[in-house]
Amino acid sequence: MARMSRREMNELAEDREKCAARCERNARSGREAAANPALSDTTRKQAATAAVFAQRHAQEYREEAAALREGRMPGEDW
Repeated sequence: MARMSRREMNELAEDREKCAARCERNARSGREAAANPALSDTTRKQAATAAVFAQRHAQEYREEAAALREGRMPGEDW
């Protein structure tokens, strides 16, 4: 498989940043739901757990974007 061009890597990095922003919004929503006393304990616990995962995904997307901007393929050296 041919290596991606620098332009393609930058485009993919942009996409990864958008994904990170979406995950950040999801994490924020999960934290808000977890703090909402009107919701059941189960729902609040699930929302808190989902928020943690969404935050981790955001960080992973940002790491991928950084690697792409440096000209590396994510996962090649991990």
